[in-house]
Amino acid sequence: MAAITTSETIATSSGIAPAEEIRAAFTEHRRELTWLAEFLTDDELMASACVADARNLTDNNEDEICQECVRRWPREATIRSALDLKRTRIAELSSAYEDGAFVGQQYPPLSLDRIELVVRESDVIRLRLDSLCRFVLILCGVEQRSTGDAALLLGISKHAVQAAYSSALESLEVIYCQAVIESYGCVTA
Repeated sequence: MAAITTSETIATSSGIAPAEEIRAAFTEHRRELTWLAEFLTDDELMASACVADARNLTDNNEDEICQECVRRWPREATIRSALDLKRTRIAELSSAYEDGAFVGQQYPPLSLDRIELVVRESDVIRLRLDSLCRFVLILCGVEQRSTGDAALLLGISKHAVQAAYSSALESLEVIYCQAVIESYGCVTA
């Protein structure tokens, strides 16, 4: 679960996060942020660049970051940086999900055990899920955003987000079942 932990919100009288606190949040959670960026981009070099870019974005906007956002800001900036790199691919993939079957069910965010599975099995998940599914899994499943909010951020339709999230959850269940079978010493075909 180390990949998604955050520091507690630090209270100040002004409500604005001092630059040192913001930089400390990036330093304290660098490993988790790098994991997040690598999960989203599927590239180790891009992941390092995303975290550096997110920190630069923070340095350029530190006067506008409210104190309540300090614990979320590093993840948010990292996600946005990774999205900037993958936006074209996500737009291309969204058309495939847009043409998919109607998704009428609203899926809840991931449970703690499923978030731990995502962290533990991230290499397998990255191989099985395309960029759009990985972004939606993080945004809707881990970050607990609505499909509408995720669609707005990604610049695609809500239907495409719902279909991609449904697909990601189905794949996650298969991965979970395989992990359970392997933990009991059974070999899968």
